[in-house]
Amino acid sequence: MIKRLLFFFFLFLITYCANSWNSFALSLEKHLYDKINESMDDSLLSRVVELSKEFEKSYPQSSDLSTVYLKHAEALYFLAKYEDLITLLSQKGLPPFSVEDSGKIAFWKAEAFRAMEKWTDAIREYEMAEKYLLDTALLEKVWIRKGFSLWQDGRTKEAQETISKVLHSKNAASCAEALLIFGKIALSNGNQNEAKEYFHSVIAKSPNSESGIEAKYWIGKLLEQNHPQEAVSYFQSVVDQAGFSRDINVLGFLELGKTYLALEETGKAMQAFEKGLSLCRKEDLQLLFVKYYLDAAIALSRLNEARQKLFSMFPLEKDSRIGAWVRFIEAEEEAKNDQYDFALLLLEKLLDNQSLLGTDKQVEYTLARIYYEMGSKEPATKYFFKALASTDAHVSEHALFYLGLIDYDKSKFEDSADKFAQAFQKQGELEEEALYNVLLSRARMHNVDDFLKAKEAFLLKYPTSNFRLEIYLTEANLWEELNQFDNAIGILEKALSDPLIKKGKAILLLNLGKLFLKQTKYAEATEEFMRLCNDYPTDKFVPEALYLAVFSDYLAGHIGVHAARERMVEILRKYPSDPIAPKALFSAAEYAYDEADFYGARWLFEEVPKDYPNSELGDQAYYWASKAAIECKDLSGAVLLLEKIPENSPIKSEARLLQGKIYFDQSQYPAAVSLFDGVLDKEPTGKLHVIALLRKADCFFAMAAKGKKILPGSLFSLFQCHKRPIS
Repeated sequence: MIKRLLFFFFLFLITYCANSWNSFALSLEKHLYDKINESMDDSLLSRVVELSKEFEKSYPQSSDLSTVYLKHAEALYFLAKYEDLITLLSQKGLPPFSVEDSGKIAFWKAEAFRAMEKWTDAIREYEMAEKYLLDTALLEKVWIRKGFSLWQDGRTKEAQETISKVLHSKNAASCAEALLIFGKIALSNGNQNEAKEYFHSVIAKSPNSESGIEAKYWIGKLLEQNHPQEAVSYFQSVVDQAGFSRDINVLGFLELGKTYLALEETGKAMQAFEKGLSLCRKEDLQLLFVKYYLDAAIALSRLNEARQKLFSMFPLEKDSRIGAWVRFIEAEEEAKNDQYDFALLLLEKLLDNQSLLGTDKQVEYTLARIYYEMGSKEPATKYFFKALASTDAHVSEHALFYLGLIDYDKSKFEDSADKFAQAFQKQGELEEEALYNVLLSRARMHNVDDFLKAKEAFLLKYPTSNFRLEIYLTEANLWEELNQFDNAIGILEKALSDPLIKKGKAILLLNLGKLFLKQTKYAEATEEFMRLCNDYPTDKFVPEALYLAVFSDYLAGHIGVHAARERMVEILRKYPSDPIAPKALFSAAEYAYDEADFYGARWLFEEVPKDYPNSELGDQAYYWASKAAIECKDLSGAVLLLEKIPENSPIKSEARLLQGKIYFDQSQYPAAVSLFDGVLDKEPTGKLHVIALLRKADCFFAMAAKGKKILPGSLFSLFQCHKRPIS
């Protein structure tokens, strides 16, 4: 009896423990499953992935396994781990899914393919989802996303037919998303008004949904260029809705900042860029933000503040691509502000890590550009040659082009033509300009046949080129340099009648007049100059044309010196700030001198350096003002004017000769000799050397005649010097 009781007791105990263990195991499974759901609800996506993997491994027979796989896939999607999602749902040995779950599996795979822009794969999976899904809300999403993928795959008509299934949905969010895609399609087709109507419909249907916020973004984009003030309110609405898509929120800050820049509200722009940058996670967009942010900071003279902010956000650590780009952009900005030393320092620090910029040889190219802008051609050449090895076509093309410019500046025209031709063959953004520069180089080589062949090929390839006018001017200049004036005149007249040249004919008339002037065809010259003034009265070349017309009429004898002087003064009065003004003033002074109005001439000459201190005519004006002062018997005033001519002036020797002559006439022989010695030191040969010798000899003879003591051998050494060959 006792044995039987013990047997039943042990049997009961075993059964109880087994049931308890099963209950315990089930409670662990349910606990893990609940944790997955809670983590998903709390958007702890990485935690969802971690727990799902644990569940899939621990409970391969669970009835909840298919749901866990779907949660796992959804978390991977929102973590942007699309390849992992595809791998997860495509592996062998997955549990059997229900029809509905099979549709959801296809949906998430399609979403991943769509995110990776693999449109064909996405369409295939969406079509699979259509076969299995019964959930109307999810099926509407399938139609919308499938339609979007069809559109991106170039099948617009099919896309519109698919999306149309949702246009009358009772679900406002689905309907809004469908209308949004129709708006994007219209926008891509250039139908801005139609697109705007769709976007407004989206807002009317679901103003605060993700689609509604994006629609506001697109309306802002449409208003941005012509109605920036209206665009601001739309972009502001986008950035205020931070709870929706981060991508649209970030783009909203970017466009808001750009719009504020257009409205010259730079402080607000800088704030928008800073906020957007703090939210942005995509490197390419981060670089845009950094560029605009620095532009705004520079405009506000807050570059140091912006620099420190960027350094704190993106420290230059090893392998920090954004940190490297921040410094690279900063270097470019410093160079724009002529802070070349600091820019070069930043770039040289980046030389070892330039691969972080995503393009090789970019640092060398930028270093070369800065040296080029500084006028340091040798280091510029060195770095441009290094940049030629870049696999980035943009960098190598621009490096070749600048090497061509350097050769051109050095008058190595054959080499420059070769560099420009290589840049042209890159077929990049400099293609047209490079071929034009090939023409310029060949023109400077006076290689007429090659130039004409290249010109014909250029105009055939680019008939409406902006360089068309310049090519005519280049050819005319080539013929002029070869002294073939008839050909030069002929090409300018051909250009004037060319219907493809809409602007710039004033410069053609000006150059035509100059050619006639060189040939002493004064009537024809004046006619072209006045034609320019009459046909293009507001053109920038009118003052110069009027100036040359006076000069031409005077040489032709049509007007005298007084009339010429008056007309020059009138040009000066009408165009006091034009580059021709100092020339007009100087010419008026010359005409006054020629008519023996020395007081008037002196006053006009002195006005040149006074009113136009940067004019190259300043030294000449002082010289001629002193000559006028001499005619007015003001020798002291003449000396003071001559002493204003700087030592490095090209006419300093003439000034010394004239000042020495004044001292000679005043019997100040030692002072005169000192000045003539200065000329002899500076002019070892030539006409001025001879004049200085003769005048120095006159001083010695005059001193001897007056019984003044002359150092022994002075006259002998003077004439010994005079025996040197004169060139």
